Amino acid sequence: MKEHGTDRPITKKQVSDLCAGVTGEILSFVQNLNFEQAKWLFSHKAQLANAIRDAIRAMAGNFGDSPDYLIWWQNFYREEGIEIDFRTFEIPEKPYGDWWLILVAHGMTYNKVIQALRKKLEAWLYTKDLDAAINPNKEQRRAIYKPYAIWVQAKPEADLKLTNKSASDFGDMPGVTLLERLLLEVFYYCFVATGKHLDLQNITLCLGSRYNDGNVPGVNFCSSGDEVDIGDYRPEGRHENVHSRQVVF
Repeated sequence: MKEHGTDRPITKKQVSDLCAGVTGEILSFVQNLNFEQAKWLFSHKAQLANAIRDAIRAMAGNFGDSPDYLIWWQNFYREEGIEIDFRTFEIPEKPYGDWWLILVAHGMTYNKVIQALRKKLEAWLYTKDLDAAINPNKEQRRAIYKPYAIWVQAKPEADLKLTNKSASDFGDMPGVTLLERLLLEVFYYCFVATGKHLDLQNITLCLGSRYNDGNVPGVNFCSSGDEVDIGDYRPEGRHENVHSRQVVF
C-alpha cells in the first residue's frame, strides 16, 4: 500500500458494473414519472446531473488523495452505522517498516465488532455478551469520546520475538487490545489479503485487555473449525504458540 494516494484505481469492470446498476435503477424510476415531471427534468438536465454527482460524492466520500486503507475504514464503519471523519483526528506517525493502521471509532463495541466479523467469518467465543465479559477499567485504550488510531506490525502471525512470555512478563508494554485485534481480523480478511486469515499457526495474546476475572484474551484462526477463536489465558501462563503484537499510538 502506498503512503499517500489511492493505489488501487477503479477497474473497467467496476465502471461497467456500477454504471449498469445505476442506469437500471434510474430507468426503473423514470418510467414511473408522468409527462410533466419528465418534461421538467429534461429541461433541467444540468441541475439533474449535478444532483446525481452530489449524491454519488455523498455516498462514496470526497477524499481527494487519501490512502485507500483510510477510505476502507470509513466505509467499514459506515456499514456498521457509525460515521467517522478520519480527517478530524490525529493519526500517529507511521514507524519505519511495514505496519497496518487500525482505526477504532467511538461507538464501536465488542458485541458490534463480533457482529461485523460474523458477516464475513464464523467466530467462537465462550460468552454471548463480550462487552460484559471485558473489564473496561483494564483496557489500555478506549474510544470513549473520540476515535483513535494505532499502528500494528504487518505480520500475519503474532510477533515471534514476543513468545513464551506471560502477560505479567510484559509489564506495561503497549499491546493490542482484544477490540483492536478483532478489527484487525476484519481488515486483513477484507482488505489486506482478501479471504485469508491471521494467526493460523499461533495465537495473539491481547495484552491491552483483561476479562473480568483477570485473564487475558487471545485470538487465533482455527482451521479445523474454520472460525476465529477467542480464548483466555492466565496472566502468569506461558505458551510457545502464544505471542503478542506490539502497537504504536
